[in-house]
Amino acid sequence: MNLHHLKYFLVIAEEGSLSAASKKLLVGQPALSAQLKQFESWLGIKLFERIGKKLVITQSGEYVLKYAKAIKNLEDELILNLGHADQLTKKEFVVGVLESVPKSILAHTIATINHVRPVRLKVLEGKADELFQLLVNGKIDFFIGNFRPRSEGKEMFYLSLGKESVSVYGSKQFSELKKGFPKSLEDKSFILPGFQNPVRHDFEKFMLQTGLSFNVGVEAQDTALQKELGIKGEGLIIVGDESAKSWVKSGQLHKIGSVPNLKEEYWLGMVKKAIDNDYIKSILAAF
Repeated sequence: MNLHHLKYFLVIAEEGSLSAASKKLLVGQPALSAQLKQFESWLGIKLFERIGKKLVITQSGEYVLKYAKAIKNLEDELILNLGHADQLTKKEFVVGVLESVPKSILAHTIATINHVRPVRLKVLEGKADELFQLLVNGKIDFFIGNFRPRSEGKEMFYLSLGKESVSVYGSKQFSELKKGFPKSLEDKSFILPGFQNPVRHDFEKFMLQTGLSFNVGVEAQDTALQKELGIKGEGLIIVGDESAKSWVKSGQLHKIGSVPNLKEEYWLGMVKKAIDNDYIKSILAAF
């Protein structure tokens, strides 16, 4: 038995006649008939009964047909997966990312890693304590965040991915606050990141030094959520200028004013012993 026998048998069963199957397969009818007889002889059973001009599959033929379809599906699956065979040889790296890291920063980091050599990347988003525990336990390879967690005795290595200036943004209804900034922020409602975010501390320090009071309407770690709430006019947000570019360009957010010396820095962290890996060294060199 070979795959040709199975293929011809399947098409004959679907078409119900040798002539119709011959046209579909582009195989001569005598040759097709010979192949069918060989297959029946090898199996030792009759696959079809001729009733008039039509071939009707036998009960034994129905039994063989189930297996023939299953084998054909496996063949199709094999051919499909061979096109993705390179995926099986790629090394997998797990990246832990704080929810507060803008998706644009994350996308750039992933692109840089893939530029060194294509790998299978698994991205886990979560809170700092959870991700850091996974990092020190060897469950993730990299940590990407906007602050450096305490090492708690573990030797850690951190590489700065860059800084961006942070400004106050809001929906169109807040555009008038550009005049008289920063005094115009007095008693306004803000959507701010959590206390573990250094930018939150620096912003509050700036407001305190300027003698301005403000309200925290919403506290959210997820930068994407902060932007969405800002766009809906739920309050003012503080966000990196690069990260806000697309929203400003689309008119969904408006820059109210820049906060002097307020910058957000992003970090790539890992356990120091991982740096001995040549591939990790090449990734660090790329950054």
